[in-house]
Amino acid sequence: MVNRGRSGGCVTCKERRVKCDEAKPVCRACQRLKLHCGGYNRPKSKPKYAKLKFRDQNYKFCTETNQDINPPDRGGVVKAATSPSLSSGSDVQDHKVMSTLTSRRLSEPDTAVAFYLDHYARIGRDMGSTRGFFEMLIPAYFSQKQESALSLAVSALASEMLSMWRGEANNFGSTCKSYSRAITRLRTAIQDPIERGNPATVLAILVLQTYENASAIYHLRRASRMHHNGAASLLSSVDSDNMDGTLRAYLRKFMLHTEVSTAMRQKKPLKSIAYSWIRSKDTVAVPDNPSSTLDAIGALVAELQASYAQFVTQSGSTTSLERLKEWRAEARRVDAELLMWAENVPDHWRPLRLISDRDVDSSIPTYQSVCEVYPSCQIASIWNLWRFQRLVLAKIILGSLGAFSAPSCFGSAYGQFLDDPTDLLNYRQTLQEVVDSVCYSIPFYLGNRTTRSRLTDFTDPTILLPGQDCLGAVISSDDHRRHIIAQGPWRAMHPLSRCLTLFSEDDREVMASLLRPGQREWIRDQFLRVATLLHLPTEPGNDTGSPGGSADVKAEYLAREIRKGAILMSGP
Repeated sequence: MVNRGRSGGCVTCKERRVKCDEAKPVCRACQRLKLHCGGYNRPKSKPKYAKLKFRDQNYKFCTETNQDINPPDRGGVVKAATSPSLSSGSDVQDHKVMSTLTSRRLSEPDTAVAFYLDHYARIGRDMGSTRGFFEMLIPAYFSQKQESALSLAVSALASEMLSMWRGEANNFGSTCKSYSRAITRLRTAIQDPIERGNPATVLAILVLQTYENASAIYHLRRASRMHHNGAASLLSSVDSDNMDGTLRAYLRKFMLHTEVSTAMRQKKPLKSIAYSWIRSKDTVAVPDNPSSTLDAIGALVAELQASYAQFVTQSGSTTSLERLKEWRAEARRVDAELLMWAENVPDHWRPLRLISDRDVDSSIPTYQSVCEVYPSCQIASIWNLWRFQRLVLAKIILGSLGAFSAPSCFGSAYGQFLDDPTDLLNYRQTLQEVVDSVCYSIPFYLGNRTTRSRLTDFTDPTILLPGQDCLGAVISSDDHRRHIIAQGPWRAMHPLSRCLTLFSEDDREVMASLLRPGQREWIRDQFLRVATLLHLPTEPGNDTGSPGGSADVKAEYLAREIRKGAILMSGP
């Protein structure tokens, strides 16, 4: 926007503070009122453009554009989108905003924000599979002013993410100035009763938790729960009348998903606040989708796993065989719910199986020449979460059948309490099939990429991804490609690291014996490939405590450290 500086009116009109028509030699206003026109007294030594003043008002443009398309509710609260599909009206609206923003030449950090919102929060996201965070982020961001808590939090996260793509060192540092500014602004927002009740403030906290998660991963340390706990506390303390019910419900769904994922990773029971969210009346404010249904089943899996893990870790203890049978029966019941979930997902969610050399370019590494493709990375990750829930249950059943322990620890009468003798064989096969399915999904995330991610990847014709032309019109081919290049390695990191840590637990040798020959090595190689794509420290320095030894040992160490940082992230 251009500000042309002072008025060019005559001296008399300026003194009277009225509009001057700037007629020459004297203005008509002075003539009509029979006043002495003082003239214009303009310095002729300066060119006309010397008085032009420019001010960056891009944030006003973004806010006004969004208000025209999707006006915020009173108090700056944005209504959540409720569309069920990627081709919905709300997604088209957000796309218009993003297209307008990205078409302008913006200075940092605006360029980073546009890049992040487009590649991580818009493309490949679907209200029919939302977990309640990224889909809320775009409309909330554009409803806020430039210096709001959410704006600064997104700017801090986006700047570091773009820095990674540019290959710059020291990504996601705790001393980052933009991160410090966001923290300072958030503290101010929490003290303000109006801002405290705005869902955008909770979103700002969750964005900073995402920053903390990434920082922990890149620095191979455990992620802090500080922001996550703060968001949970804020959601619980704010009166429901002061916060939009739909957004409140979506935010609780996201945090419930995080709690379930964290409980499964730590093999601990769900926190009491998670149960309050499950029973909350707020959840009826938004429709269930397959992701939220899977989280409800995941809560059962987490509780069963925590109970069984407590028994296993009690060295030398024994338990009644009836209790073992109860564990098996409950695990089978929950597994039946998971199988029912898979039968009821939308048809377009189901993976499409492709065969290498026939349907997939030979440059794309596949497992057993098989690759499964999905409508989006988000849906693929939900499927992998489903697979790991089944894997946990299979492991519990196999453990209760004595697959990992000596039967003597269960008592002398263990054999007579076994169920169908084929159970052991069936669940070994289930475990193998689950791990195979995870391996089949990895080429979808990674394609034929092998080198560090960089911005030119988005336009590099040598980067090939499987099945781009096999998924119909759910998402455009260009968007599908860009969102896999941006999100794929992050999504692949979780199942691969989980597989590797699974092999490094107490029963590692037994678990490894259940896999196909060479499968463990294939998973290891793909994990190290992901670490390269994400600029992760594949060769940690001595200060990290990294062990020496074989590639297996190094990969397992890196996987364990990464999972500490990803403890509060979505996925398996």
